[in-house]
Amino acid sequence: MKFKTLALAAMMAIAAPSFAAIQTGGALGEGEYVFIATNSAGSYAQDLGVSTDFIAALAAGTSFTQAVAGAEWDKFLAFGGTNTQWAIIAVQPLDVGFNPGEINAWTTRNVNQALGTIQNTQSNDGSSNLAAHFFDIDSLSSPKGANNRKASAFGSLTYSDNGVTSFNSFFNARNAVGVESELVYLTASNDTSDLPSMYTVLATTANFDGSTVTLTSAVPEPSSYAMLFAGLAAVGFVARRRKSV
Repeated sequence: MKFKTLALAAMMAIAAPSFAAIQTGGALGEGEYVFIATNSAGSYAQDLGVSTDFIAALAAGTSFTQAVAGAEWDKFLAFGGTNTQWAIIAVQPLDVGFNPGEINAWTTRNVNQALGTIQNTQSNDGSSNLAAHFFDIDSLSSPKGANNRKASAFGSLTYSDNGVTSFNSFFNARNAVGVESELVYLTASNDTSDLPSMYTVLATTANFDGSTVTLTSAVPEPSSYAMLFAGLAAVGFVARRRKSV
C-alpha cells in the first residue's frame, strides 16, 4: 500500500508563533532536543536549547549537561506519582510524505526496544504528533524563555503520556531514572507505509540521574582505533612503494 498524507500537525509546528522556543523547523539538524519525564501523576518537559547538529558535533568523550532544578520541576515532584521514566526527543517535520528526511526524529530508546520495528507511517505520525505536542507545551509555558519548562498534571493537555512519548506506542523512547540510553535517528525509508522506517544509531548516549540531563559523545572502541591505524599504515606503505618505484 503506497500513499502520502498531509501531516497537519507537522504544518502546525512549522508555523509556530515567534515565541515558541522548541525548534522543530529550520534546516535539517536545527531541531532542538526536549527532555521529558513522566509518571502516573504528571509529566515535565524542558527544552534543552541545543540542536541535533550541536550534539552530533560534540568532541568524542565530551558531554552536554543541563539541570532540571526550578519551579516547574518542583511542581512536577509535588504531583507525586510513581515509576518516573524519561526520554530525550527532537522532531523536525519539514515536509509531507515519506521520502527520507521529510519527517525526522532523534530519540532515546528503551533498553529493550528493538530496532527496525517501527513502520514508515507510524514513525511519521508519531513525529508529527510530538511536534504538535511541543507546540502546546511552548504555548502554555510561563514565563517563556530560552529553555521553556512545563509541569503538567495527569490528564491535562500538555501531559506527556506514554503514547505521545513512544511515537503512538510504536517505539518506546523511555527509560527508568539512571538507565543510560543510546540515541537513534528515525525517518521514513520510502513511500510504502507499512515497511520499516530507516534508522541510524547515533554516536551519542543519554542519561538522567534524577537531577541532571546528560548527552555524551561516544569514545571510539579500541578496535576502531586499531582499524584506523591499520588503514593509515596501509596508506603509508602504498605511498612509500610508489615513491620507490
